[in-house]
Amino acid sequence: MKRQYLSAESRRESILRVADEVLFRDGVAHLSIVEVANRAGISRQLVYQHFADLNALLIELIRSRLTELQSFLDGLDGSRRGEIRELVDVQLRRVLNLPLRDRQLLRNIFGDISMLPKDLWPTISEMRHDVVARWARLIDPQAKPTSQAYAKMGLIMHTILGAWDLLYEGVVTEDEATTLLLKVVESLFVLPW
Repeated sequence: MKRQYLSAESRRESILRVADEVLFRDGVAHLSIVEVANRAGISRQLVYQHFADLNALLIELIRSRLTELQSFLDGLDGSRRGEIRELVDVQLRRVLNLPLRDRQLLRNIFGDISMLPKDLWPTISEMRHDVVARWARLIDPQAKPTSQAYAKMGLIMHTILGAWDLLYEGVVTEDEATTLLLKVVESLFVLPW
């Protein structure tokens, strides 16, 4: 079967879509240039023409997905009005209701890094930092980022992952999960709520 000709930009986008499918279905541990090339029906060399290595592909893919996710979360009300507690409540509810694809992305970013190839660790760490920084700015916009604030936000992200499981299993309702998550946030951050 002859490969369809695509412009360089279209081919790059196609490779990213296939990589996104692999990431969603199989997780970061199964993402490889070989797997992406096989599923896209192209050669590895063609993938390497667009991405220097797996890290470059992963960075662009996750940055693109996180930008989409952030735009989605920010765009639902289009503003940052209201008290910090209300903003956090609204964002927690939005995150609890993310589509499976987006939840899987966050699970890949905040999952067990030790199971991944070591060359991916810096990329995953950078992505974690970006997500945590966004939430830290939301929860405490006046504070300067510190390693302790990032550690606290990392704990909150892991709590959100657990809340998704509890919601899926029917153990808690959305309101109960949000209340629990707000209590976790309040216990880690002293804010004027």
